[in-house]
Amino acid sequence: MKKDIFAESQKLSNIVSKIRSVLIKHDFYELFPPSITNYSENLIKGLKFADGKNFYLLKPDVTSWLIDMDKVEEKEKVFYISEVLDENLSGVWQFGFEILNGEEIQIEEEILRLTIEILSFLGIKNFFIDVSSIRSWERILNTVPQYRDRILRAVELRNFEIIENLPLDEEIKVSIATLFNYRGKETNIPKLNTIIKNLNDPRLYIDLGTIKYMNYYEDVVFEIYSPDNGYLLGNGGQYKINGKYSCGIALNLDIIGEMMR
Repeated sequence: MKKDIFAESQKLSNIVSKIRSVLIKHDFYELFPPSITNYSENLIKGLKFADGKNFYLLKPDVTSWLIDMDKVEEKEKVFYISEVLDENLSGVWQFGFEILNGEEIQIEEEILRLTIEILSFLGIKNFFIDVSSIRSWERILNTVPQYRDRILRAVELRNFEIIENLPLDEEIKVSIATLFNYRGKETNIPKLNTIIKNLNDPRLYIDLGTIKYMNYYEDVVFEIYSPDNGYLLGNGGQYKINGKYSCGIALNLDIIGEMMR
């Protein structure tokens, strides 16, 4: 059965207008990323094609495009609406918002605080945000570089059996399991403790098994999910653009639309 494009658009328009109103109130402005850009190995997702002379990407991941532009000088608070193509050429509508060239911890807290405000304004109450640190995994991953990608993939899939089947020392497996299974309000990572304490929201947790291995994230990452839905409502994290400390998140408008239905 074909989708009712008008009903779908009306639903998305209603969600977008509400999110936009919150962000404008907090001094964000709208960014209009191009649908097609020159191909770069730094860009993620999108459809690669050629015109006989050059390679291009159609609808890539917007954060990777911002980083690849390498243009940020002043502090910028931006949001965007974009359809991003995945490896199966399936389009996902995202509403992303980013703070570029900001202060460490402050901008992570602002992005998370806004996420909570937006979801609450949309009427979504039953959600949680897991916060993690990629650097907390570096010590272990650096000891077994040949298995780095497979370990990260296993953690992202929440499939510890993959790690169990790797030829790793038992001590390393125990260390991985400790991080993989940790979930709470306090840990030995001061930055995460500060964020949790300052935001003081019961829906916010430290979950060190939360890792998104988008290659541009540097340390703090987060995921939003709801027990009412089996898919992520959004995810984001901290990265740098030409050395400038930045942080952002992308909300999945399709999933949020299903929840609001």
